[in-house]
Amino acid sequence: MNYLAHFYLSFEQEPLIIGNLLGDFARGRLDHPRNDRYNSSIKQGILLHRQIDSFTDSHPLGQACRQALPNHFGKYKGVITDMYFDYFLAKHFADYHHLSLKHFTTYVYGVLEKHRSVLSQEAFGLVDSMIKYDWLYNYQFLEGMNRSFGGMSRRYPFLAGIERAGAELSENEALYEPYFRAFFPDLISSCKDFLSYD
Repeated sequence: MNYLAHFYLSFEQEPLIIGNLLGDFARGRLDHPRNDRYNSSIKQGILLHRQIDSFTDSHPLGQACRQALPNHFGKYKGVITDMYFDYFLAKHFADYHHLSLKHFTTYVYGVLEKHRSVLSQEAFGLVDSMIKYDWLYNYQFLEGMNRSFGGMSRRYPFLAGIERAGAELSENEALYEPYFRAFFPDLISSCKDFLSYD
């Protein structure tokens, strides 16, 4: 899953939001001295991030969605599926959350700014760009997805070709949406179980 889903699955708990963001930056064991700056609640968010990724990668519906993508996307299929699922979550956010997407994204940006001192140096640029260009809100629009895929292709040479994923989504949205709709309730339940929420 991508950023919007990770933040949604933090269930409005600020340490989990920060930890879910840092899941892309915290390396290795969390008891390693390099991760001493993070308290136990943030570390739980990092572990939640890892649980979300593992559950998504191993779930039959996640696997089926990746297989439905054209073969030319090759090893990028997982990244594309994560982005598509954020698109569908953003597009249908009112079906899953009591806040509007705009209010939720504004809340998340405020949390990230509030806890900026805890973020790793390498996370600063990502957060600044996310807020400046309002990534989370714009995931609901095909043009927003096209910008995201294009930006990924420019920033990361190893993702060359991923910019075509926007056109694929535009042409075959009805093919991919049912995978998300069937999968996401399972992911929510998995995260609540992981956190021992009722």
